[in-house]
Amino acid sequence: MTPQTSITSGNAYFIKLGQNGKWEKDCIENAQTLRLSYDEVPHELCIEKRWDEVQKLLETIGNDVGAATRHKNQIKLFYEADENSLWITFFGDRLYWCFSEPVIKKLPDDSKTRPATGGWQSADINDKPLQKAQLSGALLRVQGFRGTICRIKEQSYLIRKINGIVQPEVEAALKAQTEYENRIEALIRKLNWKDFELLIDLIFRQAGWQRLSVLGKAEKTIDLDLLYPITNERFLVQIKSSAGQLELQDFCTRMSEYQDFTRAYFIVHSPSTKLDVSQFENVEVWFLKEVAHRVVLYGLADWVITKVD
Repeated sequence: MTPQTSITSGNAYFIKLGQNGKWEKDCIENAQTLRLSYDEVPHELCIEKRWDEVQKLLETIGNDVGAATRHKNQIKLFYEADENSLWITFFGDRLYWCFSEPVIKKLPDDSKTRPATGGWQSADINDKPLQKAQLSGALLRVQGFRGTICRIKEQSYLIRKINGIVQPEVEAALKAQTEYENRIEALIRKLNWKDFELLIDLIFRQAGWQRLSVLGKAEKTIDLDLLYPITNERFLVQIKSSAGQLELQDFCTRMSEYQDFTRAYFIVHSPSTKLDVSQFENVEVWFLKEVAHRVVLYGLADWVITKVD
């Protein structure tokens, strides 16, 4: 489990777990280790820190002085980096990180391992996944490193991401976005019923859905019959001016009659009571806050402002 306290680090390193990542799955999901190849370099020389001999050995097997030095330095880091050093790698669509005690073992194939203390982690200390799509390009460039181990230049950024710390500028922008969505929500409350229905239709169309039924002329359970053309999935939507738990229960019960639909949306302008959706599968409930967020997300704020102005 991801620790709930902030981390600090001496140095931070990227490690490539085998050629073309061949050891990634085993190291991360099973062994919980870091692993290094260089099977031609005797484990005993490294344990005894006889690095001059390692250098000469690497030179004798076809490396020039510069290449041998680079290889030796990477092996040396693997053996000597202390327990305060942070290690990262990439697997699937996530960044993984760990600390490691400098306890080096040799495997039967002459590769070397050291333990990932507490296991590899792929989320920040708040359990938010560290997805590559949400990381800076500067940090991701390390994936292209042609060697095995290198120092992380963007260490302060990396530590901040693992600790779940938001930069002041980002925090200010998020605060402004929330305020903007709140103001849009207030405007949506002023829409007449037909405009509210049309707005919901526009949101789904902006998201890439195709409407199969005529708005306002579908069956009583359905206001929108939607198709997502890429996956050929069908979703149904009911839009309510006001609804309570009984209306939601009735909708979910009726939904079971529609076998060709993957998911349903129950969208309420003004709920009469608090709605409990925990017992229903494949049904998502939107209130005005969720609608306002998607209005901003899909560029429909000007449409709302114009309708209310």
